[in-house]
Amino acid sequence: MPRRVPLVLILLVAAGLRLQYITAPLLDAHRWRQVDTAAVARAFYEGPMNPLRPEANWGGAHGAVESEFPLLSFIVAIFYKLFGVNETWGRLVVAAFSVVTVALVYVLARDLLDHAAGRAAAFLVAVSPGAVFYGRAFMPDSLMVCFSVAALLGFHRYLRDGNRGALLAGSVTLGLAVLVKLPAVIVAAPLVVMVWKGRRWSVLSDRRLIAALLVPALLSIAWYWHAYQLFRETGLTFGVFGTTKTYPPDVAPGPWTTAFSKWSSWDLLTGWTFYETMISRLWLLHLTPPGLALSAIGILLWRRVAGKAIVDSWALGMLAFILAAGYGQMGHDYYQLPLVAICAFYFAAAARNAFDGDWISRAIGPGLLWKVAVAVVLGAVAALGFVHSRVIDRHFRPENPDLRMLTAGQAIAAAAEDGALMVAVDDYGVNSPMLLYFADARGWSLDADTARAAAVRGLTSKGARYFATTRFSDVVRRQPDLALYLATKRRVALNGAPPNTALFDLR
Repeated sequence: MPRRVPLVLILLVAAGLRLQYITAPLLDAHRWRQVDTAAVARAFYEGPMNPLRPEANWGGAHGAVESEFPLLSFIVAIFYKLFGVNETWGRLVVAAFSVVTVALVYVLARDLLDHAAGRAAAFLVAVSPGAVFYGRAFMPDSLMVCFSVAALLGFHRYLRDGNRGALLAGSVTLGLAVLVKLPAVIVAAPLVVMVWKGRRWSVLSDRRLIAALLVPALLSIAWYWHAYQLFRETGLTFGVFGTTKTYPPDVAPGPWTTAFSKWSSWDLLTGWTFYETMISRLWLLHLTPPGLALSAIGILLWRRVAGKAIVDSWALGMLAFILAAGYGQMGHDYYQLPLVAICAFYFAAAARNAFDGDWISRAIGPGLLWKVAVAVVLGAVAALGFVHSRVIDRHFRPENPDLRMLTAGQAIAAAAEDGALMVAVDDYGVNSPMLLYFADARGWSLDADTARAAAVRGLTSKGARYFATTRFSDVVRRQPDLALYLATKRRVALNGAPPNTALFDLR
């Protein structure tokens, strides 16, 4: 069987898994993060198409927000311009990058080990439940992993063969990886090891290599400095440096009791819950039990090969990130997504024989039939791991989408004037993009504790036309002054809205 046939089959499996529920609305797991990304894309579509000023829909009319470089949103906005607004384009773009990641992992594992190991590594990334779900979620994390693997491959090829095209590709993708998600800086660890092993002190005389490393570093620093200046200008952040679920005082005074910081505390790191959560996610979601077990075995089996030091340093960099951003890791299982690509190389070191046709012929039996039998067994084990992860129920959620936000937003959109700013209080709290997005509106998003009458009055002076909520009874109970203020305004009739949904005209 030609070597390319198994890889093509693996890529087809990867694509097929990522096309599951590809047209589903953004109501599955981590919908807040997905809708934030989609809202930036919609803002680009509505104009201006300026990637230097991404806009959050909860930041007023044009709320420039501190964020990582909005490459995904910008690409999707181009598709919106061509074909119209449809979130499926966001899922498809991410799925394409995710399948490319499978191919890149194959090539890098082949370079570091051999062809069979390349197929094994690609297979794990193709069927990982976590990689599958986030490989079609409207989020930039899969792009970060794709660019990270591409960067390592490009620099490895240059250091091995002197290929200048590979160096250019590595430099470009390194910059893109860090720009689209700041945690990609962990690839600095394997790059340092790679360069040291390949050049030692002679690297100081390789101006091309130094430039290839320095330029993306400087561009990344420039972007994040610019992003921080946006935060200083508007007080709005997606949490790159600033604290999320807050607003500057000129919007609302708080107190921001739900403010979220991703960084670890001593109590978190000295407790068992944090480590139990990380291990259980690897066991169930990201690697599945066979993948985690074989990855652990591969760490021990993969010895005396120069490439292992590259992967080891990548793994240590990821471990440092996990320990540093512990609360972020606890709150967001997609923070561990790079571990799928990292562990794929260890998995390959242990499982490569099952993907080696020559070994199957020698150890099991000659002929195509035995190779097909092994492939069927591998597919069955992968399917069992996928089902055991419960990723369909817990993440895809086809039977349990959060339709409340969708139906409430559609009812509000039908009743409100197009383009009017809103103050929203939905089920997701401060800085939530959810109700505003599905209402096709922009404005500000508070919760029942911070939507004080004074804050709402202040926002009317900033142009707020409507007050919209899916938690009207909570607003009345917690903010009686606001309830009295709203009683002086016209309540807009809503058709088909869920209970507790209300819309007031603030004029």
